[in-house]
Amino acid sequence: MDKKEIKRKKMAKAARMRRRKRRKKAAMAGRIAAVILLAVVIGGGGAFLYHSMPEMKIARRLEAADEYVETKDYEEAIASCEEALQIDSNSVKAYRAMAGVYLTKEDREAAEQVLYRGWETTQDESLLQEYCVHLLNDAVADINAGNCSLLTLEKCISALEQDSGNTDCYALLDACYERLFEGEETELFCTVYEDGGQEEGMPEDGSGGFDKYLELMNRMLAVYHANPLDELKKEIIKFAVPNSGTVWFETGRLQDYQNLLGQVAAIGDEGKLTELTACLEKALWAQDTFAEAFRIFESGEFGPIKDFMQSEAYLLVRDQFIAGTMEYWDGKTYIPVSKEKMKLTKADGQWKFSFADFDEYPEAGGVIKVWGAKQEDAGVQRICISYEPAPLNEQEYPHYNYEFIYLYSNVKINGVLVPQMNYRFETRITTQEGTVSEVIGDWGGEHEWTMEY
Repeated sequence: MDKKEIKRKKMAKAARMRRRKRRKKAAMAGRIAAVILLAVVIGGGGAFLYHSMPEMKIARRLEAADEYVETKDYEEAIASCEEALQIDSNSVKAYRAMAGVYLTKEDREAAEQVLYRGWETTQDESLLQEYCVHLLNDAVADINAGNCSLLTLEKCISALEQDSGNTDCYALLDACYERLFEGEETELFCTVYEDGGQEEGMPEDGSGGFDKYLELMNRMLAVYHANPLDELKKEIIKFAVPNSGTVWFETGRLQDYQNLLGQVAAIGDEGKLTELTACLEKALWAQDTFAEAFRIFESGEFGPIKDFMQSEAYLLVRDQFIAGTMEYWDGKTYIPVSKEKMKLTKADGQWKFSFADFDEYPEAGGVIKVWGAKQEDAGVQRICISYEPAPLNEQEYPHYNYEFIYLYSNVKINGVLVPQMNYRFETRITTQEGTVSEVIGDWGGEHEWTMEY
């Protein structure tokens, strides 16, 4: 082998070695690049996954809510909280944040609703405790502002339903009772007050204040039956009996009230409701007794009133009224009976009732009066009853008044005046010009006569 051939082989070997080194470097570079790329992918993916976690999504929306609150854009702040809850309906932070937004915009009721909704969903006790604290704080604010109402009482009872042993609840219940049920007079149980107003927050469908009171009493009874604490029992008995001098009622709710007193007595009232219950029983009896008289008068056919005047129940009322022995029913020169309103009064520890007349309740549909003149005719006690209907079309005039008397008076028989017991029916019509009366003597008898004056 000559020198040229040896040199050529060396050069070829060197070239092969250089190519081999280049391939190794390329392979290493590829491996390094692959490792770098994998690291980038893993690192970027981790960041993506981190930012996609539900906690971070919720945090970003709550941060947005805070920013909206700063600019007083409360609706957007609430919407951001709702979006957080759509991500996780069990987020305690989101419920608390939303309640905070409502408190900032001074909507305490909405804040309380959110906290309670959060507790119902999550069963987180801290939300429930915060809800109760807000309820009681609201009740304190109402009381301090002089705005105590049945709605204030409801806040206390709502907190009591969550913790029947909460001493703060009982202190506030006492404060509510003092402001709602003590004083000279209350119309708390009436739908519409004398001035035409209505308690704020009460329904406008005619259910009125008594329905709210009944609901709250039943809720307290339910709490007691679930956990019969003596302290709660005392509150229930106390709230069952108003301590006002006069309590106005819509007569249609008397039976409901009596039923409630029966439920309260069943838990053991130690006789504290006996007097009031007996008074209500008498009022319901009077209401039932005069229902027939109202039916007669409202029909316009007055003839049957003579039988009512001679009924045992009516004569009992009249005789007791004249003798001053009428138990629980209060009256002076006459006893009014109406269908819409009545009042309970308490004096010297004794309850009495009376129905409203037109002076006390001008909107009455009609008023019956039992007159108690102590006068006998030929040994027979005179009977007198009158009926005053509501003005026609709510106009003051003309105004009618009908009076029916069973008495001993002259009846003209064959031109001769003969005294005997008979019915007299007088109709008085009052107009702007004055009053005109028409009297029918021996009304319904064979010697009936008429006179006007």
